[in-house]
Amino acid sequence: MHLRLVALLPLAVALAACSESRNSTGMISQRIRQALHSDRVQELDLAKLTTFGWAYFYAFKPGTTREEVCKFIGAGRNTCGRIIRIERSPDDHMFLIFGLNGQLTHVELHAVENGIFDFEFLDGGHPREKSVFKVRRSSSASGKDTIHLEPR
Repeated sequence: MHLRLVALLPLAVALAACSESRNSTGMISQRIRQALHSDRVQELDLAKLTTFGWAYFYAFKPGTTREEVCKFIGAGRNTCGRIIRIERSPDDHMFLIFGLNGQLTHVELHAVENGIFDFEFLDGGHPREKSVFKVRRSSSASGKDTIHLEPR
């Protein structure tokens, strides 16, 4: 189990109030979209877009199941159902999970069209103090634009 999330279970019920992992795009994802609306934006400071405490975060790839996330955070089936309320993230969304002192503080769905966190997450998550991301834009052969968020 990942060391920073060991203390999850005692506060999991309280987190349910801060869980936005239903079938719609969450608040932070919407703020990311607003912050990146201009093609001139070259970096994104994730910490400036949040109003809750966190020291690290994780992003799970689109299509990740509730069971995979719950196993990662060490939550049992009943507790997990209160935190992650859908069976799997849609193909165009990813789960974002924020934590502080080994406890989850926020969970939501992030729309891939608002930016892809394009790096591997370590077991301890990505630290808040390194949450300024370089914005890289690319276009596919079909003309679809993609925003990549990479550690600076």
